[in-house]
Amino acid sequence: MEWQSYNPNITEEWTTTSLKSLLVTLTNLASLMFLVINGIIIHTLCSRDVFAKSPRYMLLLNLVVADSIVLFMGQFLYMHSAFYVFLSYPLCGFYMMISYMCSQISPLTLTVMSIERYIAVCFPFRHTNIVTMRNTVFAILCVWGMSCVDIFFHVALLLEFPFHLLPSLQMKFVCISLALFIGPRSKVYSTVSTITVFLSSDKARNTLLLHMFQLSLNLMSTLGLPAFNAVAALADQALARKLLVVVYIFMVMMPRCLSALTYGLKDSNLRPILVSRLCCHLQVSPNTVTAQKHDLQKQKKTMATPVFDYAKMPCP
Repeated sequence: MEWQSYNPNITEEWTTTSLKSLLVTLTNLASLMFLVINGIIIHTLCSRDVFAKSPRYMLLLNLVVADSIVLFMGQFLYMHSAFYVFLSYPLCGFYMMISYMCSQISPLTLTVMSIERYIAVCFPFRHTNIVTMRNTVFAILCVWGMSCVDIFFHVALLLEFPFHLLPSLQMKFVCISLALFIGPRSKVYSTVSTITVFLSSDKARNTLLLHMFQLSLNLMSTLGLPAFNAVAALADQALARKLLVVVYIFMVMMPRCLSALTYGLKDSNLRPILVSRLCCHLQVSPNTVTAQKHDLQKQKKTMATPVFDYAKMPCP
């Protein structure tokens, strides 16, 4: 019987396919799990009046919504790149604009939250007069407005792309900013925008140490865009694809996953509700609680009743 010769290319291809399948499965499970957690936090903040009418939790709601959109869009684009589904240039630009806008919202919202905590700690008697629902809504609108202005400049830079020189609008690479913003002014604006977000987040971090961990996570996510561009510029495309997966997991997905979860577990009012809903809604109805209390009282009375041993009683 003849044995087939060993082919290292087949083994390497099988190993690469298995690793890609494992990474796709793990990232999908992690994204789905944290999207469910974020959905529970959003539903809790919207359904309870004590949270819906609090400026602090309104800012948290804005942060969780933005992080959820970024997480969903990142996983959506990662799935397209993992299975080599190349988008068209207009569709890629639309998805990138949404990701840009929501990724800018998170550090700006954390800056506003740091200012709110600074006022609560340093000016406790004036906190209710300064931090009102009206001022909070105005601050959230300013955050979204600043993010939309940034998107306006990105759209203006996107018009520099030479679409008329392309034989087709179908992309030949994964959907990243390096494939769209290729002009010199685009590179300058991207660098200045990254430095601006970094400085604003660093200033908010120095304002109050309470949000240092969340700000560091957002700084990692902010630096993910330059890391994507640097990796995508590599000559070896096979190595670039592997490094893009690593950058996506550790600099895009993980910061967005941990930021909202950290706030949910840290807050004393939100933590018990979040834990109870994560534990498959194991809640006890009032009737069950009353019955359990009644049974407990009966057990205490039974234990308090003296038990006579008739065998030890003296005979008459």
